[in-house]
Parts: sequence; structure tokens; C-alpha cells
Amino acid sequence: MLSNHFLISINVSLQTHSVSAKVIAYRNYKSIDDDAFLANLSVSSIVLELSNDIDIQVDIYDRTL
Repeated sequence: MLSNHFLISINVSLQTHSVSAKVIAYRNYKSIDDDAFLANLSVSSIVLELSNDIDIQVDIYDRTL
């Protein structure tokens, strides 16, 4: 009996890259004092410097927070 379903066996040499550990830091948002945060935010440049230019507003946001 002839069949076209033959077993094919191959050897492939692959290079693997080592995985380095990554440290992830985060803040525990539950420990933030809401009143102190709002007080600091109310005197920050976010409130004091109003501008129609979105780039300026994003810069102020990044510097403040």
C-alpha cells in the first residue's frame, strides 16, 4: 500500500535571548491624603497658568504632577 502521509523529521537550531528582570515601581494611591493633595493642587501652576495652547497645558500638567 502506498501513502503520501510520510513522517517528516527536521532539526532546527534556534537562538534564544535571555530575559532580563524589569523592576516596576508604583504608588499606593490608597495612601494619598486627598485634602493635602487638593490643597497642593489648588496653589499649583495648573490653576494659576491658564492657556489655550494645549502644548503649554500638557507641559504644566507634567511639571506639576
